[in-house]
Formats: sequence, structure tokens, C-alpha cells
Amino acid sequence: MHPPLLIFLLLVVSTLTLSLMLLLWIPFVCRFELKRDPGRDPVQRIEVRWLFLSRVIDGFAATGREDLREEKADEKMDVRRIFELFRTLHHPVTALTRRVVQRIDFREFSCRATFGLDDPADTGMLSGFLYAAFASLNRYPAISIRLHPVFHEQACTYRVRGSLSVTVGRMIIPAIRFLCDRAVRGMIVRRVRGFYHMRASPDRENGSACRVVVSQRWLPYFLILCVA
Repeated sequence: MHPPLLIFLLLVVSTLTLSLMLLLWIPFVCRFELKRDPGRDPVQRIEVRWLFLSRVIDGFAATGREDLREEKADEKMDVRRIFELFRTLHHPVTALTRRVVQRIDFREFSCRATFGLDDPADTGMLSGFLYAAFASLNRYPAISIRLHPVFHEQACTYRVRGSLSVTVGRMIIPAIRFLCDRAVRGMIVRRVRGFYHMRASPDRENGSACRVVVSQRWLPYFLILCVA
């Protein structure tokens, strides 16, 4: 191998390695505000800083009432199936939350949320899961979380404000331990199989062998697992 080419490859590898180390061990500083009130447009403002780079995201631009109605219709999914997912992943999610919180430098975090579902029993199940998941957060003086379940009507309002510092490299071990949990692996396998479940139906018009239809009802659960 020619010396100039070898030097170039070494420079490329060194640059990539240094960039990866900086990305993993230089913390990201995040400031955010999320707000949703009935009859008003949601607010989403997120500012992320890393070294000398900065990015501000202002989402949830003004939307029409028709879009809000469509959003409410989309929220009426099968909550019992979601609760089944929550019950299965209760312990691994709680352990992941505790480990992640221990590795995040919270400068300020406040959350006020009011929620209610069609069925009061579903509201009680959801509130129990949220209280258990956030119990470890309330131990920190910089964190304040207030949850208000509503059992007599549907409700979904929240206001979240915070400032925190996250080091990506410190999250690797908690993520690996979470993905290696037996319940998580089993749930991922079942949801992925359901998401990619294909049904073959004869296509009489063009004479093709089959028509592939991908079931999309598992998409919300698959996204929940990815976010977790």
C-alpha cells in the first residue's frame, strides 16, 4: 500500500474515532417546553446545544379545528391492548427509567398533566402505571411531577418544562440491559411479527399470484417499543 494512501486512511479512521468519542462523551444540553390546553394550539419548543452547535425546534404550528378532530379520532385506539403492553413491560420499563434518570443531569424539570379515558377503569390502570414509572423521579429536588387523573370524562392536558444534560455514552448500558430483558425480547418478536404479518389474497383482475397487505394495527405498539 502506498504511504500517502495509508496516511489518508489513518486520518479518516482517526477523525471518525474522535468524532464518535466526542458524540458519546460530550453532553447534549436540552431545554424544552411542551404545552397542550383544550381549545388552544399545542406548543412545542425544544432547544438542543452540543459544543458550539445549536438547534431550536418550534413545532405544532397553528392547525385547524378539523385537524384537531382528526387527532382526537386517532387517539381512540384500543387502549386495552396498550395496557397489555404496559403490564408486560412494567418492570423492565421501570428499571430502565430508574437507570436512565441516574445518568441524566437534571437542572430543572416540571410536569403537570391531567388525563382521562373513556373507561374509568382504564384511567385507573394508566395512572397506576404512570405513578410507578415516575416514582423514582420525584426523589430529585430539581424534578417536580404532578399527575391528575380524571375519571368522569376524557381529558388530556399537560405542561412540561425542563433543562437537562444528557451524555449518550452513559445510556448504552441501560439500553442494552433493557433490550436483553426476556419480556422485552418476547414482546419485540411478537410485535414485529404482527407488524410484518402479510396476508395473501388472490388478485382475479390481473391474474397475479397474491396481493400483499401489511397489517398496520401494530404500528403504535412498535413505535412505543422503539421509543422505549
